[in-house]
Amino acid sequence: MTHKLLIALVGAAILAGCASSKPYWHKPGVTSDDTYTQLSECKFQVGINKVSKSDQEDLVAHCMRGKGFRLLANPD
Repeated sequence: MTHKLLIALVGAAILAGCASSKPYWHKPGVTSDDTYTQLSECKFQVGINKVSKSDQEDLVAHCMRGKGFRLLANPD
């Protein structure tokens, strides 16, 4: 019984991983840590301004594009 449960859990985890592919920011020659730092900076800059929540996502995207990043689909 335990073996079947383990197989079911592994299968569910694999399916969940496939379903949760998200777009990501990419710039050639930039590490994922540096990308995270740049994204955090954009989010901070947008966050300190009085901007509606609905506009924040667009402004962060503009900030990242201005830094040379492109939003790409996860290569599954």
